[in-house]
Amino acid sequence: MKIKKFYFPLFLIATLFINLSSNLYAGNNREEIKILLKNGKYSRAEKLVNESIKETPNNPEFLFYRGIIETNIGKNNEAIETFRNLTENFPELPEPFNNLAVLYAEKGQFKLAKEILERAIKTNPSYLTAHINLGDIYTKMASEAYNKALEIDKANNIAITKLSMITQLFNYQPNTKNTEIKSAKIKEAKEAKEAKQTKKELTNDISNAIIIWKTAWENKNMEGYLDAYAANFQYPNNMSRSDWEAYREVRITSKKTINILISNIELKFEKDKIIATFNQDYKSGKLEQISKKTLVFINEDSKWVIFEETSG
Repeated sequence: MKIKKFYFPLFLIATLFINLSSNLYAGNNREEIKILLKNGKYSRAEKLVNESIKETPNNPEFLFYRGIIETNIGKNNEAIETFRNLTENFPELPEPFNNLAVLYAEKGQFKLAKEILERAIKTNPSYLTAHINLGDIYTKMASEAYNKALEIDKANNIAITKLSMITQLFNYQPNTKNTEIKSAKIKEAKEAKEAKQTKKELTNDISNAIIIWKTAWENKNMEGYLDAYAANFQYPNNMSRSDWEAYREVRITSKKTINILISNIELKFEKDKIIATFNQDYKSGKLEQISKKTLVFINEDSKWVIFEETSG
């Protein structure tokens, strides 16, 4: 009797810090990478991931995305190495253990996959995906045992019945794709770190962020200027990210000189954001504009960036 080949879902290594938690942002590329992975655009996603790793080489989320891409383009050995390194350097994260186990399961190394999944569950006992996969591993190991029994006795009704039950079980494919890291431990660590900051420290952080943003704008440093904005910045007029960046680049780089004076900064501290309002005196050649500016800051990967910007 031939047993059906069981499918072990490839966990599209899910969204890292958090929630990999989706509360830890690691840069402006994150949201675009997620969309590209969702749509199977692995070549472009790989380029952005490599750029992000170059900027933040120890960021586990982007390393995790690299493993997902390697998995989906058939570079399983490279993916195994990527996830193995993540388990060694970030043992508190269960997701890399899970995806590493899935890759070993696809190679038929079920015992090793089982041990790795048990480590994932030990890291996070409430990690559902690992429990589901561990159940699949046990079932696959059982199917191999029943197949061996049938090799000895092809008419053994007990083995035939149980193999049939396993086959029926695997006709159901749960949605267990793991394409991002949602470890509560990282989220908690981030929140605990932020909670330790005093208002004075936060005020200094926001003031420095405003100065860096203003200076990049004055110097027409587009990389530094765009880096001051959040990955999910609220683009005006329903613009896409690429359209907004192109628009801002034309507006900024076309000016011969830019001088900006900022005064009367006031901060409002809310749970997940800090709202800065100030007077902005913008000068470029003969043009001078004085306005009331509001910048809403959120924390992405331990860096305060602009989530929303309004004038008036």
